[in-house]
Amino acid sequence: MQSLSNPPLSSALSCKILIVEDEYIIANDLELILGEAGYPVIGVADSVAEALALMDQQKPDIVMLDIYLKGKETGIDLAKQLEELSIPFIYISANDNKSVLEAVKATQPIGYIVKPFRGKDILTTLEISRYRHAHSVEMKLREEKVLQIALTDALSAPGSWEQKLLNAAMLLQSLVPFDFLSIQSQKKGTSQLFNYYRVGFDEYQIINLADIHQLTNITPDHLLMVETGDVLPGPVRYSEENFLNFCEKSRLGQLLAKNFRLESAMIMPLNVGLVDTFFITFLSRKPDVYLSGHLRLLERLEQPIVLMLERVLAFEEVARLSEQLKRENNYLQEEVKTLANFEEIIGRSQRLLRVFDQVTQVANTNTSVLILGESGTGKELIARALHNLSSRKDKILVKINCAALPATLIESELFGHEKGAFTGAIEKRIGKFELAHGGTIFLDEIGEMPLELQAKLLRVLQEKEIERVGGKTPIKTDVRVVAATNRYLEKEVAEGRFRMDLYFRLATFPITLPSLRERPGDIPLLAQFFAQRSARKLGKPFRGISETVLNELINYSWPGNIRELENVIEQAVIINDGQSPLTLGRPLINSLFSTALSGTMSQPDASFKLGNSTPKDLQDVKQIQQETERDYILAILKQTNGRIRGNGGAAELMNLKPTTLEYRMEKLGIRKVLSAQPPGSSFGIN
Repeated sequence: MQSLSNPPLSSALSCKILIVEDEYIIANDLELILGEAGYPVIGVADSVAEALALMDQQKPDIVMLDIYLKGKETGIDLAKQLEELSIPFIYISANDNKSVLEAVKATQPIGYIVKPFRGKDILTTLEISRYRHAHSVEMKLREEKVLQIALTDALSAPGSWEQKLLNAAMLLQSLVPFDFLSIQSQKKGTSQLFNYYRVGFDEYQIINLADIHQLTNITPDHLLMVETGDVLPGPVRYSEENFLNFCEKSRLGQLLAKNFRLESAMIMPLNVGLVDTFFITFLSRKPDVYLSGHLRLLERLEQPIVLMLERVLAFEEVARLSEQLKRENNYLQEEVKTLANFEEIIGRSQRLLRVFDQVTQVANTNTSVLILGESGTGKELIARALHNLSSRKDKILVKINCAALPATLIESELFGHEKGAFTGAIEKRIGKFELAHGGTIFLDEIGEMPLELQAKLLRVLQEKEIERVGGKTPIKTDVRVVAATNRYLEKEVAEGRFRMDLYFRLATFPITLPSLRERPGDIPLLAQFFAQRSARKLGKPFRGISETVLNELINYSWPGNIRELENVIEQAVIINDGQSPLTLGRPLINSLFSTALSGTMSQPDASFKLGNSTPKDLQDVKQIQQETERDYILAILKQTNGRIRGNGGAAELMNLKPTTLEYRMEKLGIRKVLSAQPPGSSFGIN
């Protein structure tokens, strides 16, 4: 068996040693002992500067190091630099000062030899230290592998990202100590900030944005906008003077350092995929806690952590898409049950053909469309046609009837809510806008929407983002909006029941559907279609419709439009014996609606109409919008005798800032001129 005092020659030759000792005799003895044992000595230095110069020429495998050397710097100072270079070292010293020994221990040497020494002491310590060092390296690699597996399990576990990242932070604590951990993530353009404050040995307090806002008086939006400074190629540490530079670059870091008395930091940037990024910032109250070993550890962990995050995010995306498909499937199944009773638009009248032209022109754009028309004219079918002819046809069309829901539920239905947002919110709910992401949302009966919700809808149209009820983070959304109403929105605006700015946002391209009495030539076609379909559904033969019945249908005013016609025909099929042409099952009486029709879409208010002709293109639509807005402003100014500002002024009535109204007036060419009239007379406006 080979003795420790006589190591194998091949083993000794593979280990180059540097001696750093300021006493010549001791240094010479060391060189002789090591040389006789077969260890190559690359040099002898008596100061830190000389040792560094020798290491620039050739890197040693082990440094044998005295504590006190020539010059101001000691062996402990050199030990810190050796640790940075990952070079193991053994102290050789006769010092027994307690504070010095504690400083020595903190540098983590692989061995310690007490002077005076014997040759056997040197060789035995050297071999044992080499073995321990190799074993510790192997153990560290095993620990890192175990850590990688544990981190994968922590990040893959079910639960919120806040809890996942906390579990990961607790695993990292044993190898990368911290008093405060901040993780900023940017996923799909949305920023999130997670903060963990260590309050005990294994206890952590989650510090959310509201807590930081309370401490610093800075809004959450500004905190999420904080940049980490320059683009970092990899992990970077900041200590002592360097830490001040970190605080100058990172406003968030400066705030945390001030409020939690932190003095050093280490940042680990992670680029996950093409768009997602994570910045993990370790912070400590000790100024010199982060060493090069911590940096090397993070460098080794960087790729495995990125891979596991990519996997976790990929699984999350699959789960999200699966949930999205599930929601869409559930929604479409419900839609099948409540589909309109007609499957296509029937008719050849000129007014209907003009509508088809408009649909074709605007369908393949992302322009908002406002469909106007009496109840029962087929507004939903036009909305479906707009969707099916657009580039979004492969995505979902989501319909919501603003008149069918209580005002208290519309916001939750449109934008969703977080768990616990209000009484009864026992779980998180995805709203219709999120469900329609990438597709089209059809807001039927938009004129019934409460005023307070109109402002939120306007924000969605302008900012292209929503916020769930009880939520704190905006969610980007890509949705084409199609709205419909049987009300005169211009009149609703004038009477203060509908926001003017929302009206102009929605009515970028208005389409007005003709009532059934405006397209009498289509009535026979529709009646034939509904009769054949009802007969098939009931299993009856269809013998046609008599000429007398057709004339009666054509001469009726149809206040309920196509929906009423369908119901009349279905009743006629039910009572028909299948052997003769259809006869009506009830008399067509419209006296009940004759006066009401004067206030419907067929008789618009003369002061608020979209023009005398149907718009041919977007330029026509813009021209009509400007004329309508000009007429509206002039009508309000007439009410206020030309007064814009103050109580009862035009700006107040229109819910606008005076400067905004004045800007709109100037743009529309509305001038306020003082007429030469007796005192007390109003301004002349043109």
